[in-house]
Amino acid sequence: MQLTLGDVARSREDITLGTVAGIADHGEGKLVVLRLPNGGLSFVEPCSLVVVGRYAPPASARRSVVALVFLGFALLVAYISCRSAEDVGADWLLTLFAGLGGFKVVALAYQCWARLTGPRRFRV
Repeated sequence: MQLTLGDVARSREDITLGTVAGIADHGEGKLVVLRLPNGGLSFVEPCSLVVVGRYAPPASARRSVVALVFLGFALLVAYISCRSAEDVGADWLLTLFAGLGGFKVVALAYQCWARLTGPRRFRV
């Protein structure tokens, strides 16, 4: 199971609901620390944990600008791909697929960047 700080989780044993605050290590294994709504802490084994909601950080201004730059670049690459396929004499369907392929290459680069700079998940 992969968790990140801030995920909302529920214990199967005593039905406590809380946010993941960290991992505590003891002699027999690891325990997940849940921060309860009343301010207390609960230590739960990873096998008896159910993830209810994932933490997603709010989009920052920098991240939004980078997304717009990637979108603009992807549209430019799609246009160049379409024009190049059309200049070679491709049919309309092949021209469309060339544009989609160019767009998808830039979109994959953005997804890789977003995954590398996104929240870190740890295996429990």
